Amino acid sequence: AKTIRTVAIGCIVGGGLFGLAKMYKTFLAIFSDIGSAFRGDGSAEYIEGKGWYEWPLKHIPIFMGVTFFSMIAIFTLGGFPIIASTLFATVLIATTFMLGAIAVRVMGETGIEPVSGTSFIVLLLLLGVFLGAQETLGLGTQEAVLLGLVGTTVFGSAISMSGTVIGDYKNSLYIGNRPYHISKGNIMGVVPGAIFGAGVAIFLSIQLANGNIELLAPQANAFATFSVIFAEGQGDLLLLGLGLLLGMFVEWATGMGTSFGLGMYLDIPHTLPMLIGGGARDWWEEKKLKPRIDKVREEEGQTAAEKTRALALLGTFMVAAGLLTGEAFFGTESSILSFIDSVLDEEFVNSRSWWALRMGMLIGLNVLIGGIIYWLFKAAGVIGGDDEAEATAA
Repeated sequence: AKTIRTVAIGCIVGGGLFGLAKMYKTFLAIFSDIGSAFRGDGSAEYIEGKGWYEWPLKHIPIFMGVTFFSMIAIFTLGGFPIIASTLFATVLIATTFMLGAIAVRVMGETGIEPVSGTSFIVLLLLLGVFLGAQETLGLGTQEAVLLGLVGTTVFGSAISMSGTVIGDYKNSLYIGNRPYHISKGNIMGVVPGAIFGAGVAIFLSIQLANGNIELLAPQANAFATFSVIFAEGQGDLLLLGLGLLLGMFVEWATGMGTSFGLGMYLDIPHTLPMLIGGGARDWWEEKKLKPRIDKVREEEGQTAAEKTRALALLGTFMVAAGLLTGEAFFGTESSILSFIDSVLDEEFVNSRSWWALRMGMLIGLNVLIGGIIYWLFKAAGVIGGDDEAEATAA
């Protein structure tokens, strides 16, 4: 199992890096695009008489400055040398801005955000800088590795959130929202989200350290494996290199190198549901959807067939969105209940009365969340409206 996982880690890295290299044409002009955006070429952030249409880009340098000095202060107060803290802040902000812009540009044009590839570039850069100059910077090996891992985590989180924002932009613009309001909502959500996320991260780290939980986390383990190799020279470089080449080959042949590596890393209980879902989808498209579309094409023409196909696929996307949302809700609820388990008396937690109470809490929480969602959708007019009256008014 250890051998396979080492190969899988190399495969994840190889697929991510080759996937990023494959998209080089997409981001060749990224820096000129950034310059055009800051010069305001072809944009109208503020419209006289109507207010802000786009969020002003001037906030980006301000946020970068605040983040730069905040990171220096936090790491200096945490016991790191001020020179190392300054270098860390500089490298992290530069890579997050430049590589983040590339990742978002790639996602906007291809629909795929190269988080793995860009994150490993940042990890290698940070480890190279801090391990290579640790004596000059006054850092120990553990401190240098810690800076590399923290920086990579921050970078990966930042560009993942950027990808989410791009998705929000597309969906919101389709229904008529202004980019200004989309940005305002996202920025306002960052602070409480960061606080909650930090709390969950602290809780999970304590549980991991105590051995109460086991998280597979393939990409995090890939980061850790590379850190150990760079810092201590441990690990099987031959297997890692083999996985790297395998990931690059699969990415070149199919475009799914990272997915192949993740499938190799994760065990059957985690991958089987996705395999079943994908197989069922292929069977449905081949046996059910295709004959139906062919029949519509013969009777009503190509346009009607494409419309029918789009509506049918939209229905499957809605089902998938519901499944993903339900899984996310259940995962959050499970985390809350697991936290409650960790602070209660062990004897009481293992009693049948707590099991019954726990199930009641789970059901009650779902009923409460369902009621809130129903109320919000009803208030927005998504459900409970008069379709005929709305159609007449339109």
